[in-house]
Amino acid sequence: MTTLSISFMLYTLGIAALGIYSRRFAKKSTADFLLADRGLGAWVAALSASASAESGWVTLGLVGFAFHTGIAAFWIVPGTVAAFWFNWFVLAPRLHQLSVASDSLTLPELLASRFRGLSARLIRLAGVLIILSMLTAYVAAQLNAAGKTFSGTFGWDYSSGVLIGAIIVLAYTVTGGFRAIAWTDVVQASFMIAAVTLVPFLLIAEVGGFGPFWSRLTALEGGRMVDPVAGTSGWALIAFLSLWLGIPLGYPGQPHVLLRLMAVKDRRTILRGGIISTIWVAVLFSGAILVGLAGRIYFVQLPDPEKILPLVAADASLIPGVIGGMLIAAIMAAIASTADSQLLVSASAISHDLLVGLFGVRLSLARKLLCDRAAVLLVGGLATLIAMAEVRTVFTFVLDYGWAGLGAGFGPPLVLALLWRRTSGPGVLCGMLAGVLTAVIWRQLPALNDLLYNLVPAFIISLTVTWAVSLVSRQKGGDSS
Repeated sequence: MTTLSISFMLYTLGIAALGIYSRRFAKKSTADFLLADRGLGAWVAALSASASAESGWVTLGLVGFAFHTGIAAFWIVPGTVAAFWFNWFVLAPRLHQLSVASDSLTLPELLASRFRGLSARLIRLAGVLIILSMLTAYVAAQLNAAGKTFSGTFGWDYSSGVLIGAIIVLAYTVTGGFRAIAWTDVVQASFMIAAVTLVPFLLIAEVGGFGPFWSRLTALEGGRMVDPVAGTSGWALIAFLSLWLGIPLGYPGQPHVLLRLMAVKDRRTILRGGIISTIWVAVLFSGAILVGLAGRIYFVQLPDPEKILPLVAADASLIPGVIGGMLIAAIMAAIASTADSQLLVSASAISHDLLVGLFGVRLSLARKLLCDRAAVLLVGGLATLIAMAEVRTVFTFVLDYGWAGLGAGFGPPLVLALLWRRTSGPGVLCGMLAGVLTAVIWRQLPALNDLLYNLVPAFIISLTVTWAVSLVSRQKGGDSS
């Protein structure tokens, strides 16, 4: 067994042990299993929210995209920083206040809490369906990334890598619930930052320093790699900007991120957490892009540039095995910190929203917690089967389906429900359905999707429909239901 393998195994055992240890502080309640009893401090909330938002698509997908695109990939940084700022300083105070006042433990429950009657039930049902369809695909993308990571580093079969990744994540998610996820996210967020700040400097030093690195980057593809818009113009430029400026639109609609904002202690925690989280994501994205740029010069050509970090980790002539194990740990951290959160959100949609909230099934506390854990295993198993069926590009798989569907399905209705008092139940319901359907249908039309990233039109349509239907339903004399 190599030093690389031992180092990674120690990380895995450490994360699992931390998740299991967190059970000592758990309370036997649904609120604790799903929201850590609303007790997250600033650092835990900030790093957990950040790590769960930035999955394997950053440490693998964004790295690979920067490898092909060049410095134009930096367009995503200011938009993402602005989205984090909006989530923490505009949405979070209102979201936390409403979740406490309504005693809501999930996003569908919170959205439905402002309304009553049939609209409230349909909003909750629509939320469950969106979560189960989009997040299952999203978790599958994380396990896809795990398969690529283990294949590129240890030479394992792709399917074996997917299975090992699933077992690691499921082990502590089932055991400790939200508290285990939040605690492990803090460690994982630290590993992610360490990896994307170390590797670029290492690779740039290997090619002779920043001067030679920049000269060689400038010489590639007629200067396209250092062009701020990657050599695009006309409609291609619109498509390019719609992707990089459109991705941040998805942040207000990600249930696994919003749960952290519902689980914070108080408003002071939100202020401190927002500052920490915003700085963290700026460093992470900038570092991941630099990894892709440095990898373009160091490796020149790669069949799959999303494997840059695993390849660096496995190169004993470049870094010691202990550091290589840390890099693999960082990649798995990005994967696990998102997948575990999404599994818990999906499980809560089944057990809390569907069985208890909509079907009115009465369960004892012990059976309720058992149901929560069974739902985690069910969704995790389904995502594993999907991930094994096909090796896909993580970047595209995440952004075109999971990210876009959730961002358009939940984002605009939630923003209006929190910021505009005239938002109605029918408006929220119609906006949710319009957003997710537009995202999926637009993605199936290559001519349109190549022109405009599907989240952009889906977000606009969802926002417009929520607003218009709310106005019409109010004018007709209907109540908030």
